[in-house]
Amino acid sequence: MTKPTQCPIVSRRQFLAGLGATAAVSVAGYSVGIWGRNPTHAVASIGSLGPGNDRTLVLIEMGGGNDALSMVVPHGTDRYFDLRGDLAITDAIDLDGSVGLHPNLSYVADRWSQNDLAVIEGVGYPDPDLSHFSSMATWWTGIPGGLGAGWLGRYLDATVGADDPLAGIVVGPGPSPALSGETSFVVSIQDDTGLRPSFPNWVDKPDELMAMWSGFAASPVDSPALFGQVTAAIEQTVVASGRLDDVLLPVDSEPAEQGGRRAARTLATDMALAAQLVTSDIRPRVVLVHGFGDFDTHEGQANRHPDLMTELDDGIRAFFEIIDAAGDSERVILATTSEFGRRAASNGSGTDHGTAAAHLVIGSPVRGGRYGESPDLTSLDESGNLTHTVDYRSYYASILDEWFEIGHSDILGGSFETLGFVDPGVGAEPMKRIWKHLGLK
Repeated sequence: MTKPTQCPIVSRRQFLAGLGATAAVSVAGYSVGIWGRNPTHAVASIGSLGPGNDRTLVLIEMGGGNDALSMVVPHGTDRYFDLRGDLAITDAIDLDGSVGLHPNLSYVADRWSQNDLAVIEGVGYPDPDLSHFSSMATWWTGIPGGLGAGWLGRYLDATVGADDPLAGIVVGPGPSPALSGETSFVVSIQDDTGLRPSFPNWVDKPDELMAMWSGFAASPVDSPALFGQVTAAIEQTVVASGRLDDVLLPVDSEPAEQGGRRAARTLATDMALAAQLVTSDIRPRVVLVHGFGDFDTHEGQANRHPDLMTELDDGIRAFFEIIDAAGDSERVILATTSEFGRRAASNGSGTDHGTAAAHLVIGSPVRGGRYGESPDLTSLDESGNLTHTVDYRSYYASILDEWFEIGHSDILGGSFETLGFVDPGVGAEPMKRIWKHLGLK
């Protein structure tokens, strides 16, 4: 047998090292890929913390840094209007006399009235540097500085391991480092562009996006190990794509011969896909939706941010309409993330990178109300930014402890305060759910 030349092997190794061990197939017009941080280590069937429960978390990532002061508006304080000037939201949907929601979040406000919305205020992390990617890495990993596997990847490692390649699914332009595990896989679903990623709007340079994926790179391996990685990835993709084919949205709204074409991608279409996945027999543990919109509103915010809030509201509505119709509302919660908030004061046309921000958690199992502590607008730091009052790891710890019922200290590498926004009546008899919606929780 002739020994193959080394060039093709090196070329393939470099390609896979840049992307992680992955294979992609087209399913119903979508590109489906299986990714792994260390696929050669993905051998454990169940992680160290046991199989966990079958509940699902859906995360919406608002890339670019959402202006939370325009999403959850502190309209009860004059200082807000002084700082924001013409950018101040004057017609917020009032929640309790102190804060309100952006007027374009009408569906989200309806969930507040049903006691299904938790507003987590003042969320941030120590010593922020206001850089997009280092801040995102901090949020993705659950570790200030952002080194290692993702916080949700570690959750999947500790529960399903490599046993279920569909336990973690990302909808958007490529995988998310938040789901990057040491033994678990993550499925990514995007438009049918194969391995070529589409860039989120807020990414200024292509190398920034590739840096975002660097955590998926496998360690250097010899050619037999490389072949094993590729084989394992293809096998997992075949399993995943065969099951996903039954639940993905159809490509065309009408037959191609009648001029049908796929509707433009919006958060609503992505969230409808997420809801289909959640209500199918796949039952993923985590679905992360990212890559929509551009929340980096340094300029033109008065026109841009209202549209983003409309898209957010439409996406959340599309998701829960499918979830509720399927009768799965008790087994899923939705939460938001963003790498940071915006500066408290307007820069004239927009807002610059900031620190602490409010986040939303929505769903029937949620114990509605305000959690954490609103940052003090009269006591800003030397850069004019808010001082965070809730460590973002408390946000994560609450999800891990209260929703997934997994001790968070093993996942987050320490013990953090939990906030109590999951209703203790989850899974209880229907009367307890009625009490909740009457405000008797």
